Amino acid sequence: MIRSAAGFFVGMLLFSWVLVPSTGRSWEGTHPVSVVEANIYVTKFKATVKLKAFAEDLELLQGIEALDDGFYDSEELVDATEDHADYLAEKIQLLTADGIKLPAKVVEISQFEIPEEGIRQGQLMNYTMGFVLEYDFEEPPEFITINQQMVAEGMLLPSELKVMLKQAGSDQPFMKMMKPDQPETFRFDWDDPALNSDASDEDWEGWFEKQREKTLGIQSYSSVYSFIYITHYEVRHEVLIPLANLASFLDLSRADPGFLDVQEQDAAAEKIKVFFSSGNPVKIDGVEVQPTFDRIDFYGLDLRDFAVQAERRKISMANGRVGVIMSYSTKGMPRSVSVTWDLFNDAVKSVDSVVFAFDEIQKTEFTMFLTDNTFEWQATDMPATAPISGVTTNAKRYATPVIHLPLVSLGFGLVLMVCLGGCLLGRCSWMTGLLAVVACFLAGLATWNVQVWEMKNPFVARPQVPPEEASSVFAQLHKNIFRAFDYRNEEEIYNALAQSVDGDLLRDLYLKIIESLKVKEQGGAVSNIREVKIVEGTPLPPDTERSQSNGAAADRPGFGFRSQWDLIGTVEHWGHIHERTNKYDARFQVELIDDQWKITEMQVLDESQGPVKTSLRKF
Repeated sequence: MIRSAAGFFVGMLLFSWVLVPSTGRSWEGTHPVSVVEANIYVTKFKATVKLKAFAEDLELLQGIEALDDGFYDSEELVDATEDHADYLAEKIQLLTADGIKLPAKVVEISQFEIPEEGIRQGQLMNYTMGFVLEYDFEEPPEFITINQQMVAEGMLLPSELKVMLKQAGSDQPFMKMMKPDQPETFRFDWDDPALNSDASDEDWEGWFEKQREKTLGIQSYSSVYSFIYITHYEVRHEVLIPLANLASFLDLSRADPGFLDVQEQDAAAEKIKVFFSSGNPVKIDGVEVQPTFDRIDFYGLDLRDFAVQAERRKISMANGRVGVIMSYSTKGMPRSVSVTWDLFNDAVKSVDSVVFAFDEIQKTEFTMFLTDNTFEWQATDMPATAPISGVTTNAKRYATPVIHLPLVSLGFGLVLMVCLGGCLLGRCSWMTGLLAVVACFLAGLATWNVQVWEMKNPFVARPQVPPEEASSVFAQLHKNIFRAFDYRNEEEIYNALAQSVDGDLLRDLYLKIIESLKVKEQGGAVSNIREVKIVEGTPLPPDTERSQSNGAAADRPGFGFRSQWDLIGTVEHWGHIHERTNKYDARFQVELIDDQWKITEMQVLDESQGPVKTSLRKF
């Protein structure tokens, strides 16, 4: 028996088969109307299925009947047993990851011994039959889906298939009771199969954790996953549901019963919207909010990362899954959130959910066996987002040196000089000249501020912004730019950007940053800015060539700055954090406008996108 800690990890981590490993003890107790036991041994290139069935299945599933004397015809029993082998080979299906049915070969039939006097009606349950089926693989399978369709017309109870599966390299079987058309998918790790029965608790814990990392936490292929995100600007509910389970709720029309093609997925998506809009109500601050469907994607088994938008193709009904992302807008930071799950049936009896409320992680379970399936969240005291303020200074510190020329006063000065010249030449008396000089002097003083003309002082250079101050100013402006994207509303982002950016650059910069934050692998989702790191920054020399696109702005006090920085953005879905680092090298012009420093020009010299790194939330 696996130790208790390992068993605990199976339950906590929802191991890929959702089956607790066992030492292989047989099932005990009474059997339903029809029960087939399947011992399956999977190697890299073959699956051997040993079946044990009660002979009464020949009556239930093959339709044999007792003769008038109350006994079965012995030859008919033998023939029906052989027919039953073909029936099981058809109804017990092993499917590839793409949902393709593998052909089964009947390699052995173990007939039950028929007494000489025959078998009386009602006694077939005392006899068992044995069958061996084989399924070949072209290459070691990572996934095998098992589906059983043993359904007989008129049966009160469905046939059940008790699966005990072993992977070569491990002595630990995995068990599952399967009903018709409730497929189960098994994952095989050929490099690191399940441990043997003598493994320690620590070994099992380490193995389960490695499997969890390999599958990015999505380890069950028949379970419904729920992830609830509560943020400053929205509540988001992400649901991952097997296609077979969804089909138990909805009529998913399709031409091929085994697959849902692309056009049929479009029709199914509309039904899914109606389905989730009519159930699972969400209330924010006491008000029920209808969902906006951000994405409805259809996935095959080959995709582990459900945050990556899948390539559209037909999907197997037996092992396909549907990812639904619903967002609920908030008016400011939510103070209370309630999420209810009320969509249950025989295929979906319980749903495990993980809630990410800001930096807090909680787990909850919705189940049809509870009367209240509502998760409640209340906000605690959280610091408000600090407002974004511009960088101000006294503009007079960096004003261009000018010469003030009082034109009227200069005119009176010219008259004064003429008068003095006339007196020197004897054209007027000295008394008259003196009176004229005094009058011109007084008039010049009186009109000193009338018609004053300013001109740049050619003898004094404009004060330059010290390099230390330029670096400090730019660092704050640069930080403000990206802090503006803490907001999600476009108007709020614009208003925040306007504190640090001016002119036509405002809209251009907004569009450039939004584009840089989009993660193509996530279907164009805009990532959150996690960190901006200035790698290097240097004030440019005063004589650096400036664009004249701003016209008169070239005369404003300012400075040029070249900066290299890393922009780290993250997108999170399904408990996966996708991080990308973009690198930039750009030249900026910073100008003083109404006592406030603003970036007026930006020229990107180089930019590069790094790879997306995926990490898994611990929950």
